[in-house]
Amino acid sequence: MNLQFLTNNVQIKERVASFIHEWENDSLFFESKTSGSTGIPKIIRIEKKHAAASAKATVDFLKLQPSDNSLLCLNPETIGGKMMIVRSYINGMNLYVEEPTANPLKNTDIPFDFIAIAPIQLVAILQESPEKLRQIRCVIVGGGVIPEATEQLLKQEKITVLQTFGMTETISHIALRKVGYEQENYYTTLNAISIQDSNGNLCIHAPLIGIPELITNDTVEVLNDHQFRWIGRTDFVINSGGVKIQVEELEKQLQQFISQKLFVHAKKDEKLGEKVVLIVEGPEQAILTSKVFYSFLENRYHIPKEVGFIPNFILTPSHKINRIANFGQLHEHCFKQIL
Repeated sequence: MNLQFLTNNVQIKERVASFIHEWENDSLFFESKTSGSTGIPKIIRIEKKHAAASAKATVDFLKLQPSDNSLLCLNPETIGGKMMIVRSYINGMNLYVEEPTANPLKNTDIPFDFIAIAPIQLVAILQESPEKLRQIRCVIVGGGVIPEATEQLLKQEKITVLQTFGMTETISHIALRKVGYEQENYYTTLNAISIQDSNGNLCIHAPLIGIPELITNDTVEVLNDHQFRWIGRTDFVINSGGVKIQVEELEKQLQQFISQKLFVHAKKDEKLGEKVVLIVEGPEQAILTSKVFYSFLENRYHIPKEVGFIPNFILTPSHKINRIANFGQLHEHCFKQIL
């Protein structure tokens, strides 16, 4: 691997060097934290042989070559950042390292073949440097759902990226799907990884990365042993008066009509048990407190009962919205009743 830094940030350089040293030492393991977007971050111990197998599966799936230029612009302490280093290392690629800014392509004209970015970075790059994104052969996007508006912009710009599916426990992603100009509805697993339906939940079989069987908290529609459509997370379900509401599906509908970042959360309610509340980033907007605004939601039970506004969302190190931290900073008087 040929390593080059595009940043003078000492901390970034030290983190990258520290992981490469950890990868090359005699230990059979390395450690990584889960994102902490929906709960307390956990330390996961990962076998190096499993990480190498995962990296090779991605390299083979994307047909990456040893001469390719890859870009690390994620936090090198996250599993996404560490696996970019591992993929470049085992395949002998040229790895460039940039700070994990909103638009890491802004100040460089290097012809990259392979980059991994978060949805928040994808939005910024599309707004500022779509021509640079179009020139990159393999763009993988992970760490969160790509907003509907961003998918539409990708189509307009005739750009295709690959949305990843995975978690720290699966050593980064286990499946990908095309988003944008060449749109796919189903995720396709990497080689030697298969899936099945387990009472509506996704069950992953990936022995090469140390997972003989893993039943996740993801609701899916299974097409075959290697393809599935992701619906949402079973632990992101709000039970409001006996009506089960899938949070991610509702967020996707809301995001089509609300341009700001947002998320949906459950709040205790004496009558319903739980009620749907909407949290929006930015200044208070009167229109979002009007029930009439939400008429595009076909199911009336999906209409949020309250809305809260936060000037700037707290994000995790992997650029996900930290739902728990953001919801926790909203006191009762911060919520506005939707009339």
